[in-house]
Amino acid sequence: MSVIYFSPMKGWTAQKIKRVREAAGLTQAQLADWLGVTKMHVSHLEQNVRPPGPQTVRLLCVLLERVKAGKIKAVQPKRKRGKA
Repeated sequence: MSVIYFSPMKGWTAQKIKRVREAAGLTQAQLADWLGVTKMHVSHLEQNVRPPGPQTVRLLCVLLERVKAGKIKAVQPKRKRGKA
């Protein structure tokens, strides 16, 4: 079994999360959709109201690696289906 190392949670500051999001060309809503959280949660992460959890850190590490490799494409937020 191989061990996968992820950046420590303490390394993900509010400023770093915002810089990575902006470097990826994502809005808070788009990042929230990609992480599977609410826009408010992303806002709280970027304002240092709450720290990122382990799953969020893993996904942020993936996002950072994709940004560094130039492989990130801005994702479109999912549209809510409703009555037309």
